[in-house]
Amino acid sequence: MKTLLKNIQIIDGINEEISDYSHILIENNVISNITQDNISYLDDDVEIIDCKDKYVMPGLIDCHVHLVWDGSGDPQSVINNLESDNIALRAYKHALDYLKLGITTVRDVGAPYRTALHVRDIIEKNMLQGPTIIASGAPICMTGGHVHYLSYESDGADEVRKNSRKVLKEGADLVKVMATGGIYTFGEDPGSPQLTIDELKAAKEEAIKKNKKVSAHAYGLEGIMNCLEVEIDTIEHGIYADDEALKRMKKQGTYLVPTMAVMKNLSSHPDVPGWAQEKAKKVIEPHRDMLKRAIDLGINIATGTDGGSPVTPPEAYFDELLIMEEIGMRPIDVIKASTSMAANCLDIKDRGVLAEGFKADLLILNKNPLEHLNILRKNCKRIMKDGVFIH
Repeated sequence: MKTLLKNIQIIDGINEEISDYSHILIENNVISNITQDNISYLDDDVEIIDCKDKYVMPGLIDCHVHLVWDGSGDPQSVINNLESDNIALRAYKHALDYLKLGITTVRDVGAPYRTALHVRDIIEKNMLQGPTIIASGAPICMTGGHVHYLSYESDGADEVRKNSRKVLKEGADLVKVMATGGIYTFGEDPGSPQLTIDELKAAKEEAIKKNKKVSAHAYGLEGIMNCLEVEIDTIEHGIYADDEALKRMKKQGTYLVPTMAVMKNLSSHPDVPGWAQEKAKKVIEPHRDMLKRAIDLGINIATGTDGGSPVTPPEAYFDELLIMEEIGMRPIDVIKASTSMAANCLDIKDRGVLAEGFKADLLILNKNPLEHLNILRKNCKRIMKDGVFIH
C-alpha cells in the first residue's frame, strides 16, 4: 500500500520553520520520500491525496498515562475488585480513545497485573488497532506507598531489585518507581520521600542491565534529588524542584514530564475526593513556578498528562498544551515536546518526526497549529497511524 500526500506544508517536529509545499510518499507504514519535486515514478496502486493549503505534523505523544483508569472522579474505585482481563479490556478501550484524538503513542506508567503490557502486545502484533504503547507494567513503590494498589510493594534495596527484575521479565519497556508521595493516595504528603537512594539505585542498576530507562514519580525536593543522585532518566511531575535540582537536570540531560492539567483538575472538580482536592490546591503555584524556571533553563521537557487519573480523560491532553504555552513555551516548542522531544524521552527511534525512514504516524490539519495550539483539539483532522488512516 502506497499513499502520496501532495502539496502539503510540513511541521516536521524538529525544524522551526514550516516547509513550502512538499510531497510525502508513504510505502507500507514508513515515509519513503519527502520532496518538493514532482514524484514521477508512481505505480497504479498509489492513493494520491491533494493536501493543498493543509498542514501535516507528527502524531502526538503522551508520555504519562494510566490506561487502566477512565479519568472519572475516582477511577481506581472503578477497577477495584475487577479481574485482570476485565481491566485489560477497559485499558484497550482507553487506548483507542487516545488514538482517535491524534495521540498515536502513549507511555503507560502504572497498571496492575501486566494489563497494559498485554494491550501493548496485542496492538504490536496487529491483531487490534491502537496507538503505540510504551509500558512500565506495575510500578515499584514502598509498602503502602503512592498508588500501592497498582504497584509491586517493595521494602529495601533487595526487594526493589527483585521486583525491578520481575517487571522487566514480564516485558516492561521501562521501570517506574514511586520516589515520593502524591495526591491520589490517602494519608500521605505529596512531598514526602518514599523510596530511599539505595532502593532507587537498585532499580536503576537493574534497568541498565536490560538497556531500559527508569521513570520516577517525584513531587518533593528530597525525592527529586535522590532520583538525580542515581541518574533516573525522567522525572514525572517535579513539583518542588528548586534551582539546584533543575540545573542538575539540565546538566544530566534528565527529562521532565510536568503533567500540569491534572493538578488543576484535581484541585477544583467536585467529583474528586475532598482530601485529594486539598492536597492538589497546595501544589498548583509551586508546580507552575517550577515549570517556568525549567523552561527558562532549557530543560528537556516532554508532554505528559497523567491521563486516566481523576477527572483527566484523554481530551485533557489539549489543555496540557495550552498550559505549557501559557507558562512560557513557544507553540513550536510545545509541538516539539509533544513529538520529537517526547520520542527521545521514550527512546523511540522511529517516531515523533516526519522524515524519510520514520513510521508514518501523522496528522493532517486544515489550519496551522502554530497560530493556535487549540487547532489540534478540533475534530477536523485526519489521523494516520503506521501508514493507515484512522476512521
